[in-house]
Amino acid sequence: MSYKNHYIYPVVVEKAEDGGLGMYFPDFPGTAIMARDLIDGMKRAKEMLAERLLDVEATGQEVPKPSEPNAIELLDADDRVIFIELYMPPYRDEEANKSVTKNCTLPKWLKEAGEEAGLNFSQLLQTAIKRQLGIPLAPEQESSSIN
Repeated sequence: MSYKNHYIYPVVVEKAEDGGLGMYFPDFPGTAIMARDLIDGMKRAKEMLAERLLDVEATGQEVPKPSEPNAIELLDADDRVIFIELYMPPYRDEEANKSVTKNCTLPKWLKEAGEEAGLNFSQLLQTAIKRQLGIPLAPEQESSSIN
């Protein structure tokens, strides 16, 4: 399934009893954001929208169509609808390059020798896998890589 790179979604902004704000995306049930002020809320809303869209993409679901502002029911006269704009490629790149943990097994003596030599096991494993798969190494990896 192909996904767009650019999205704009409405967010409902409500005044909280403590003076802060509550926000939610009507098109993504379960989204609740608490913020100190509008700037903080917009930042948090953007992060949440990116997370939700990445999840939708990862599971192959259809991206919900943004609601029309006049179709959103506001519960209080002070509630407002604002819009969050999101460009997905940087978020997709970050997600694709996120480090994950992969356990591997090696003899105890080899582990100890590597630790004593100050080796970075994660970097060695990444370099070895890239070489095995024919993936070009970054210049800094070439100079400090295994031979």
